[in-house]
Amino acid sequence: MTPLKAILQVLAALASLSVLPAVAQTRTQSYGGRDMLVHVPPSPPRALVVVLHGGLGNAERIEGRMNERSMNLDALADKDGFIVAYLNGTPVTRMTGMRAFGWNAGACCGMSAANRIDDVGYIAGAVNDLLSRFHIPRGRAFVIGHSNGAMMALRMMCETRTFAAAISISGALETNDDKCPAAKDARILAIHGAEDETVPVAGGAGSVGVAVFRGLWTFNYNSEAYTAKIFRGSGATYDLELVAGAPHALDDLDAALRKRDGLSIGDETVRFFGLANVR
Repeated sequence: MTPLKAILQVLAALASLSVLPAVAQTRTQSYGGRDMLVHVPPSPPRALVVVLHGGLGNAERIEGRMNERSMNLDALADKDGFIVAYLNGTPVTRMTGMRAFGWNAGACCGMSAANRIDDVGYIAGAVNDLLSRFHIPRGRAFVIGHSNGAMMALRMMCETRTFAAAISISGALETNDDKCPAAKDARILAIHGAEDETVPVAGGAGSVGVAVFRGLWTFNYNSEAYTAKIFRGSGATYDLELVAGAPHALDDLDAALRKRDGLSIGDETVRFFGLANVR
């Protein structure tokens, strides 16, 4: 080994130590003018999981277990050695305050879509930044999202190769693309409550939900059948898991999964992404 190569290896090791805490920590970090919550395990991480909140949600509510708490993966991250990044969208309506966020998932939803916010570019940039800073190999980034966040995760899989695999919960592809060339060889798990009346499995307008109740927007969602057809036709693996008796709400869906299979959404996440016992 040359002296220069040895020096570079030492510097890389020191840089890695500088971003790793002695104990697990959740840090508020900034990228692209938005806050994100990044949970770092105490062991050297070998993967990154990005969590995308649903419409009218935000990262703080998930990480703080106030809403969509079934996507809080902190404990599993500590156990299995991966980083979790809870990202924030942008204000989805003028009526619901600055902490009610959404994603531009294509045709859906609210101000995020109407203003054509570049969430694809934002998420791809945030992932690249995190992979670089924590020395995580490319191909070890994964994404999970619920509702509007699921739609955003699917858009990322359709248009970029940012993530190796995705879990979409209670959402469909809303870009109206005929093909998703970037999805070739990608893996997608779709989890959808069979009794979802907000984003119906068969598509169409939802009959319940905050958006309908407050008249914030109306939208005819695409179906799971359409979504599966587009991704499978593009060379991706798209597995649909219907949960009988489960509604749209994430934590109710999680409860139904636990009752049926004895597995939480978090358990399914680490299994599907291949992250269990990565150390």
